[in-house]
Amino acid sequence: MEALNFSCQRPYALYGLVLLVPALIISVFQFKKAHKNLKFFTVKDKSSVVARRMKNFALMYGIRTFCVSVAWVMLVLAYAGFSWGTYLAPVHTSGTAVSLVFDISYSMNADDASSGLTRLEASKKYAKMLLSHIPDTQISVVLAKGDGVTVLPLTDDRSAVESLIDSLSSNFMSSTGTSLGKGIRCAQKSFPSNFSFKNSIWVFTDGEETDSLLENSLVSCVNQGISVSLIGFGTERETKVLAGDGKTFVLTALRSENMKAACAAAMKKNSAGGVSDLQISYIDATEPGSALTLLDGIKINSVSDSEKNGVSYEIKPVQRYSLFLGLGILFSVLSYVITELDPEGIAEKFKKTAALIVVCLLFVSCSGKNSVSGAKNIMEGSWFWYQKKYNDSVAKYLQTVFDARESGNSLLEQYAVYNLATTYLVQNENDVALERYAQLENVEDKNVRYAVFYNCGIIANRKGNYVEAAKWFRNALKIDGTKIDAKINLELSLMNAEKEAKSKANVQNQVSESRTSSTMEESIFARIREYDKKQWKNSQKSENSNSSQDY
Repeated sequence: MEALNFSCQRPYALYGLVLLVPALIISVFQFKKAHKNLKFFTVKDKSSVVARRMKNFALMYGIRTFCVSVAWVMLVLAYAGFSWGTYLAPVHTSGTAVSLVFDISYSMNADDASSGLTRLEASKKYAKMLLSHIPDTQISVVLAKGDGVTVLPLTDDRSAVESLIDSLSSNFMSSTGTSLGKGIRCAQKSFPSNFSFKNSIWVFTDGEETDSLLENSLVSCVNQGISVSLIGFGTERETKVLAGDGKTFVLTALRSENMKAACAAAMKKNSAGGVSDLQISYIDATEPGSALTLLDGIKINSVSDSEKNGVSYEIKPVQRYSLFLGLGILFSVLSYVITELDPEGIAEKFKKTAALIVVCLLFVSCSGKNSVSGAKNIMEGSWFWYQKKYNDSVAKYLQTVFDARESGNSLLEQYAVYNLATTYLVQNENDVALERYAQLENVEDKNVRYAVFYNCGIIANRKGNYVEAAKWFRNALKIDGTKIDAKINLELSLMNAEKEAKSKANVQNQVSESRTSSTMEESIFARIREYDKKQWKNSQKSENSNSSQDY
């Protein structure tokens, strides 16, 4: 009989099962309290819905508690990483791999690169040129913004890499600050352990950073035998550029000296018995032959065809986390449905339960590895979201979007884009959220389309565009006219729009009244002046008449 090779990756996670004991104790006390309250309402009105459900309350509560407990056990087991059984995995014994690290901070929007391009545009063009000369090289893409994010794992799909590079902009992520060091650390992690590649990291940057982690990250690469090239864009002359708030201008320049110093300090660590062909260097993108230097650095021509195609196999355990994850989601859904379950309408509730189970199975089915991975990323992103770790949440959702596009899973992509937009919304990044919501205006799922219109109404209301907000809420109600929140917000938007219109009208009336009052005052003063003039003339006539008589 063949051994199952049973193993557990994180056995310490099993301690999480102990939490079930206090949770069950608390659940018993909650049951007693709820039962007492329900009994009170039953005495008051025996014909109420509460009284009807009281008959099956204990049974429903018990089933719900059981489902929640099983769901927790399954999720703990999924995280523990149980595996049994084995399979043969191919291992590439030689070759090259390059991780492209892009600095997409706002300083890269300075237009002091060659040919009048911005630094970011120049770096994208430069990177695509390099890609055309390394067709047999595995590529990953990392963004050096915030904590650093691997947006595209190691792949040989050039169309996916080039498409991603074309879409890069400073608004691609909501994180603030530039950390070249964290970006390099992410690039290190993008190289899987089962590939014995000649690994290299190319960093496209201007050297502006908000921390001091660059040198430490370069030293870490030296210790792992990974070559790093810092490719500089821009000029040494300081240039004004608009900061992330859209209001403040800051000075930025190519910090080549800082990058050279960091590279030199890292190479000192490799001087004593290190890797002979390891390179930690700074390269100016405008220097002639800079691209050739990079290509020579990975020694693409030194690898023979037989070496490139060399493949061996190793025995690996079969990970079973998706099984436990699927069961955990299933029992979580059941616990929610049990709470709303009415014995008199059990047939209708069964339909809803079946629908929810089907949705869950779409994400955890055995139809493909990408579906399981996408579901895992969405759950992890949601977990970070509830922890208010929004940068980590954005990274997971972005990864899911790219994976879904690559695999052609439109349903997974829609949910990932919606979650990404909602994450931007809670961070008050309204414009970025609107861009993401615009991608979902024509989706088939009515629930998603309703949520998109509703949230767009919220954003318009935040900006004080009450008429536009009312339009979004009307569109949401056309999809589902039973939503109370949308109706309330529609009425509030209309009221605010009416108040705003009245306020503008009052201001205009005040201006008109002021002008009328001013005109009336001028008319009165003119009459007074005319009257005084006439009196003065009469007085003159009287004096003349008297003098002639005296004379």
